[in-house]
Formats: sequence, C-alpha cells, structure tokens
Amino acid sequence: MTREEIRSEVRKKRRAVSGISVAEMSLRICEKIIALPEYLRARRILCYAALPEEVQTRGILWAIHHSGRELYMPVWRPDGGMDAVRVTEETAMEPDRMGIDTPVSGETLPPEKLDLVLVPGVAFDQSGNRLGFGKGYFDRFLAKCRCPAVGLAYELQLVDAIEARPHDVPMNRIVTERAVYDCAAME
Repeated sequence: MTREEIRSEVRKKRRAVSGISVAEMSLRICEKIIALPEYLRARRILCYAALPEEVQTRGILWAIHHSGRELYMPVWRPDGGMDAVRVTEETAMEPDRMGIDTPVSGETLPPEKLDLVLVPGVAFDQSGNRLGFGKGYFDRFLAKCRCPAVGLAYELQLVDAIEARPHDVPMNRIVTERAVYDCAAME
C-alpha cells in the first residue's frame, strides 16, 4: 500500500472505535508509558495534546505534571517548524488551528535538551517507521533530538511496513494498549 492508502485505511479504522474503547485503550497506553525506563529516567518530556481520534494523552499529561517532571508541548510555527514550550499549572492554553489545546506562551527548550518525546502518528510499523499527517513537523523536530522517541498508537494502527523516506525519523519504541514494541531504532 502507498503512504496515502495506509493513512486513509488506518484513519477509517480509528474513526470506527467507540469513545469508551478509546478511553480504555488510552488508559492502558498511559499505564505502560509511565512504567517505561525512558519515562522513569526523564526529567524533561514533550507530549502532545490529542485530537479526538488519537491516543488520548490527558492521563500522561497529568502524570508528568504531578511527578515533578517538566512538561513541554509542541507548538507549530508558521514556517513549518515546531517548538517545545514549557507547560505548568499556570500556563494559558487555547486551541490552535486544528482545535488542539496549545500553550499561548512559555519558555521554549531546544530539542536536544529533552529527555523523552512522546509522538502521535496515523500509523506505525514494528521497525519504528511512522506515518503522520504528512506535514513533517515531528520529523524535522525529532531530527534535532538526542533522546528516545516513543510512538503512541492503538494496536489497530500497526501495519506491516511503511516505506521510510530519507527525512523520516524512526521511533525507538511504540506503545499500544497491548504491548511495548522495541523498534530497530533502539540503541
């Protein structure tokens, strides 16, 4: 299948999942994330606020906030770049152009200073290849990181293979409601 066919097929599957199933699967994924050695070692973590069809991250965001770690969230720039912006209990948030709660302002952290990045995606394969929405924000950002990148996905988002492009950055792990997959990108 082409990248667009995979994107279309997986997005259709995700839309068919009930709200209760999304909540249950997201909770299991959150439990697995906060038990990962990479999470336990991390002090500065970037995590996204989820679109309705993505793995819901409220539990992970809450866990990061309440564990003494520093939470950073992605903020997309008009030039196609992405910043890691610090979020605290006092940070003002407002919906961005996609309706995702995003920090209005805050301290930015260079990507190479993060300890862990939790990454959304439309589809993943077990080699760590990721298919996003096709804009490249996360790949450009991850190319500058020196920390593990962990993809969050429902099991139904795993596909046999995704053809990697030169600029694609593979995940170190993928966490689903069923398992934690160590990918080829693991050092």
